[in-house]
Amino acid sequence: MAITVNQIAEKCGVSRTTVLRALNDRGSVGKETRERILAVAKEYNYRPNLLARSLNHGRTMSLGVVTINIENMYFVQSLNIINKEADKRGYFTNIVVCDESLDWEKKLIQGLADRQMEGILISPINKGKEFEEFLLSLHIPIVCIGNQVSDAITTVQVNEMTAAMESVDLIVSKGYERVVFICPPLAVKEKENIYVHEQRLLGFRTSVAKYPELESAVIGNTDYLPDVKCVIKEGREKRTAFLCSGDSYALNVMRWGQQNGMSIPKDYGLMGFDNINILEFISPKLTTVSTNLEGVAVTAVSELLAQIDSEEYSPKAIYLNYKILDRETL
Repeated sequence: MAITVNQIAEKCGVSRTTVLRALNDRGSVGKETRERILAVAKEYNYRPNLLARSLNHGRTMSLGVVTINIENMYFVQSLNIINKEADKRGYFTNIVVCDESLDWEKKLIQGLADRQMEGILISPINKGKEFEEFLLSLHIPIVCIGNQVSDAITTVQVNEMTAAMESVDLIVSKGYERVVFICPPLAVKEKENIYVHEQRLLGFRTSVAKYPELESAVIGNTDYLPDVKCVIKEGREKRTAFLCSGDSYALNVMRWGQQNGMSIPKDYGLMGFDNINILEFISPKLTTVSTNLEGVAVTAVSELLAQIDSEEYSPKAIYLNYKILDRETL
């Protein structure tokens, strides 16, 4: 059985209050006494009673995190960073997966609120006024990552529109005469919150409008590879590049090309979004946009804790820096 605060106090010859002050780094405790208490706690593997602490202080020290799925490496990386950052701040994370279900997402959010999470992080797939009112009715701090719901709820993101515009500019600078934007989430835009991808589409369209001679097209189908094949087959006379609204889509296009004897960037150019970790092992190195995944996740946790700790917190839209990574596929 683990050592208790009372047992530490007995071994060190001090009061329970002094032990608690030393362990929590609060109050006035002499240096030698503090060091002796911490040494005993470490020697006997002291672990705080979090349940008792929550009952005493009305705090659960727990954060809820709702993610879309755990198959997409972007979400897996984000969860890992969120979990580590929360742990550094003394919080435990309860991670749940909505599996791209609108109803399930709302049920999970409600469940986390019912279980007394002090705050909730979401990358929402729900949208609209009704969903906004649902979130606000919970009376719990909430931060959205990427997909914005409303101005009344803090969102942490990068400027997706500007990133897409710069991506098109890069493609044009490489001498491509035609650029095709691949964005499968557009197939569900009427039902789901795809704010991030819609901002990327807006940036794409805004940028291609600057180049009258540039041919452009958008592929918004879930099954997009047949359309990719048609684009390449029907336009071999013009240098074509595909800008994909996600690295996973770009990697599928790359694999399809390799399976069909094509070479990148000789036969077509390719660019993605997000800079997921797996790109480190892919050849040729994919040109992509680093959407500052780590910075976004860390900032989202910080903003959530700021809400928890402040009675005067005001919701905000936070935009972090991104970076264009010009590698080998353009």
